[in-house]
Amino acid sequence: MDDIKEMYFSQTALRTYLSCPYRFKKRYIDGLYWRYESDSIQLGSEFHLDMKRHFLGLPLSGKNSNLVSAATMFLPMEAGKKYLPEYTLRYNDNSVKITVRYDLLVIGDTIEIYDWKVGKSKLNASKLTTDIQTQLYLYTMASAGQIIKQDMEPADISITYFNPFHPSSPVHIDYDSYKLDKNRIYISGLVSRILKDSEYALTTDKRKCIHCEYNRLCNGKSVSARSINGQDSDLSWDDIEEISF
Repeated sequence: MDDIKEMYFSQTALRTYLSCPYRFKKRYIDGLYWRYESDSIQLGSEFHLDMKRHFLGLPLSGKNSNLVSAATMFLPMEAGKKYLPEYTLRYNDNSVKITVRYDLLVIGDTIEIYDWKVGKSKLNASKLTTDIQTQLYLYTMASAGQIIKQDMEPADISITYFNPFHPSSPVHIDYDSYKLDKNRIYISGLVSRILKDSEYALTTDKRKCIHCEYNRLCNGKSVSARSINGQDSDLSWDDIEEISF
């Protein structure tokens, strides 16, 4: 990117910087980018696509039908509500430019954000509460969501994370004005820090290298979970890119 000041920051971009500033530089400034591919990513892509089709009333692929059924049973469609899958929202207050893509918005008396996580592990509620995705998604909706619902207040917004492998353990997070103010300070500070960074230091935490596309480039050889702690590691959903269709 020629001018990073013109960049709209997604949760993936912010998460990448927090994980490894050098990785952020290679991907978003130098433009050296390719996706990490795995069976986990393929499964997640297929599931997200079928959930989009379901809420648009389109035929499903028939793949992973047990996972899709778990999700549709968890969230049956209700008359009088509007369902917006894969909805993109941008916010620009001059100093901070951010963009989010919601897996699903459910609009009624409130605005419900749903995010699909596909993985073997149960969702970690305490981690998700403070996660950059949670902060960015709720903050952006509170700041720019008036185009969806004009009379919206921060307390009208919530986000629910759902993993179809563990349908009885969703994570629901409410919002309010206090959290909005905290998120505004944190996100604006983080973006300012990125824009002022001139070094983009390489992470010292080798665990961050395991599923990084620049692993071999930075380390001269692939760093694996087994080389660090003697054990293999499953791909975490946090390592997977935002999926677009």
